[in-house]
Amino acid sequence: MNADEVNTILAENRKRVQALFASYNPLTGEGSPIERERLYFDTKTYVLIPSYMATTPTIKTIREAGSVECYALLKGIDPAALRDAIHKLRAVYDFEFWCATCVKVFDKISGKLVPFILRRAQLKLVKEIIGDLFSGLPIRVVLLKSRQWGGSTVVQMFMAWIQLFHREHWNSVIVADVEDQARTIRSMYSKMAKQHPVEIFPVRFRNFEGSSKNKEIIDRQAVISIGSMQKPDSLRSGDIKMAHLSEVGLWRRTKERKPEDVIQTIIGSVPLEPFTVVVLESTAKGIGNFFHNTWCDAVDGRSAYKPVFVAWFEIELYYKPFIDEKQRRKFIATMTRDELSRFYMGATLEGLNWYRDKRREYSTDWQMCCEFPSSAEEAFQTSGHPAHDPLDVRQLRPFVKPPVFVGELIADAPYGKEALQGIRFVEKEGGDFLLWKMPDTTQRIADRYVVSLDIGGRTPQADYSVISVVDRYPLMMGGVEECIATYRFHLYQDLTVWRAVQVAEFFNHALFVPEANSLDKKGQEGDHSLTILDEIKEYYDNIFARNDPARIKEGEPLKLGFQTTFASKTDLVTQMNKRLRDMLYIERDKRALDEIEWYELKPDGSFGAIDGKHDDIYMSRAIALKVSSLMDIPVEVKISKSRQAGGEIVYTEANI
Repeated sequence: MNADEVNTILAENRKRVQALFASYNPLTGEGSPIERERLYFDTKTYVLIPSYMATTPTIKTIREAGSVECYALLKGIDPAALRDAIHKLRAVYDFEFWCATCVKVFDKISGKLVPFILRRAQLKLVKEIIGDLFSGLPIRVVLLKSRQWGGSTVVQMFMAWIQLFHREHWNSVIVADVEDQARTIRSMYSKMAKQHPVEIFPVRFRNFEGSSKNKEIIDRQAVISIGSMQKPDSLRSGDIKMAHLSEVGLWRRTKERKPEDVIQTIIGSVPLEPFTVVVLESTAKGIGNFFHNTWCDAVDGRSAYKPVFVAWFEIELYYKPFIDEKQRRKFIATMTRDELSRFYMGATLEGLNWYRDKRREYSTDWQMCCEFPSSAEEAFQTSGHPAHDPLDVRQLRPFVKPPVFVGELIADAPYGKEALQGIRFVEKEGGDFLLWKMPDTTQRIADRYVVSLDIGGRTPQADYSVISVVDRYPLMMGGVEECIATYRFHLYQDLTVWRAVQVAEFFNHALFVPEANSLDKKGQEGDHSLTILDEIKEYYDNIFARNDPARIKEGEPLKLGFQTTFASKTDLVTQMNKRLRDMLYIERDKRALDEIEWYELKPDGSFGAIDGKHDDIYMSRAIALKVSSLMDIPVEVKISKSRQAGGEIVYTEANI
């Protein structure tokens, strides 16, 4: 690393340290992440109040008068009494102010009760939930946690704040894997109640209908219940307005119950209206489970939940200063590829200094990553044996982007000779064919596109059939292949193969590489597909053959398609490892990288997706890229013409 690169890192690090420890004062509103307005007490002093508070009639009138002092004089009110009234009003409208002035929590270092001053990581969550609350939106959050940043505390205090000041009869429930965990979370509420200033609001509890599991806030007629995944029948049903579901990643499916069924029972009674709250929070406990699926749905916009993640380096506790600038520069000189990657993700050098020491306490990388993740993807990485290094996969994620075109490919017929006529793309919302580039018809390039097919089944429960399109054009300029299209669907096998051939024809008569195993197995759905390639080759002549070319010349029958065996799968994994490590291809489809991350080595030595997940896009990609590596570099083709002896003109193709 040269001097300029080191200086660039140091300059960026100074900005990050400044942001991490930026001034924050919840009493004045300075440093708050939410939008705020000035409320002057006199001509010089002021506080920053939430913008939604500034629009309330009382505060609006005071601000129009110029200041609290001016308004008091105008109305003949004692300025000190008016300040006290505003103090109480801020507790109602300013969650951060209420936490700092009315809530006390145990400090883990000193063991003493201290004011609940929100940390940067907690403010990140508050910004999301407060914004929705005063926009009239129901709060729906899936919270992926790191260790010891107080996410559960924020959630519980936020729900308490709503019950105390904003809604009566607003029942809530806390559900954990076991009941004792839920009881511990509710104890935060009990501790807050004992310390809450009476002059702001007296918080008094009593057992509800004689049950110690259900506590009622006497003056608000709101019930706070607890329950567990292990004993869901004990949960109160009925009028629930807020639900805090804790450590959902620990909830295990059993023969008697599934996490999703228990959760649906709980949140089914929570209406979709303002000031209702549902928070599913957990540390990551592997991938393929209910919590991971819920997170993925939220990230991809397939659910009503908002995903919130806090990386370890956003938590100021995880920070180890350097003695001097010399030590800091020495640290930079010794940074590993992994540490550089985390720095570019947003970590400070001082944070990485802490991370390096902490890593020594764990026997494996994945344990450290699960406890102190730098990204959501890292948090969820399996505790098993991933086939590919998650750090290598992460390198390709910056290239991911939404598809440019979404729709379907249609032709004059679904199969037969006419299936290769009138092929055209039709845009359709929610279509199965995702493209990042259309076929380039402006120039003729031989061996440019590869179209591969991993064959699944026709029912929703079956594996998907996936068609991948790889563009090899960048190889002509010393670049790398780019995956530019994904077609994923369920369909009869014979129609699936014809559809893949249509895609190959659409992409300038590309090389078609079908996965042959499904077509070679008797007894599969649609046995007529056994001869489908023999039928197709009568109409399409650019199909991959796995024979040795020399044997084909000697008369050996063509063996069409790519055969996946134990050996060939191992070879695919090896070549994908190299491509990921050295960034030897560009991936646009997020789903492909997700499948790469959950592809693993099984205990029996085989490879496959983790339980509950698919690997169809992965296999289609791996096959296409493997075959691409066996092909010649693409070349431009030009049309030349010559005049034969009889005078007629003959056009021929010639490679430049």
